[in-house]
Amino acid sequence: MTTVDQGYDRGAVNCGRRFGDACNAAYDLLSRLEPGLCVDVGATIGRTAQRMLDANPASRVVAYEPFGGNLPYFSDHLAGDVRVTLRPVAVADRAGAERFTVPGVVRPGETGWAKDLLGYSSLGHLARGGETSGDLVDVVTLDDEIVEPVRFLKIDVQGGELRVLNGASRLLREGVVDLIYVEFNGSLEVLKALRAYGYVTFDCAYMAWPTRRNLRNWLRPRADWVLPSWPVIARGVMSMGSRVEHMWPPVPIRAFAPYCAWFFANRLLRCGLQTDLLCVREDFLPTLWRAMAQGG
Repeated sequence: MTTVDQGYDRGAVNCGRRFGDACNAAYDLLSRLEPGLCVDVGATIGRTAQRMLDANPASRVVAYEPFGGNLPYFSDHLAGDVRVTLRPVAVADRAGAERFTVPGVVRPGETGWAKDLLGYSSLGHLARGGETSGDLVDVVTLDDEIVEPVRFLKIDVQGGELRVLNGASRLLREGVVDLIYVEFNGSLEVLKALRAYGYVTFDCAYMAWPTRRNLRNWLRPRADWVLPSWPVIARGVMSMGSRVEHMWPPVPIRAFAPYCAWFFANRLLRCGLQTDLLCVREDFLPTLWRAMAQGG
């Protein structure tokens, strides 16, 4: 039996290292649970949908991806898998049509892991602020789309995560979404929303990449830019070739507001930074602790 630290703070981003150092710890947890519906919002080419099914083969996946440049690769990857339903639409807090902006796509000569996926992009998002470029795409809400309990909801929509959560307010209030795995870039509003819907949040390994904002990089060539000396879990490259490291930085304080201030200061002064938050419905935590103990 595995001994699991079951302590948590409702008003803080709890340390997720209790789930293991690996970058895919959330999917390891999924593998220990009973099968159910998984929802992939921001599915790009289906790599995450495949990871969900690899972790829990008896589950089903509904995947949402509006960018036309990604859809052929998704179909190539998961065509014929009856466990997967692809919806070529965006997800937000209201249904309709909005412009979808794609800042960059993979072109010939790229050096990242997606170098052979010409036209692919993980950068697309619904237009915000003064953005007027992009094609019109259909937009839906999860409240309108999903009519059954959800075991695992993943959200990666390049800054639109709060809109997705608010568009699932009925599902979240009814307590039918067990786990949420959401990309996080420091938004206090996202943390407050998750807490209001009854979720306890845990961080995962952080992804960091070097930027010129770091004073130590001002006079260095790009190839020599440095990152903070935090414990490294894995090294790699992004889809278009930028260097990235998965790390566990020492977080000095985890209460929501100071945590977000720490996050913003690091993004401003030290490096690009993001993490994924594993968010567990509080009344589902005992099930998660039992699954971890039995699966160890």
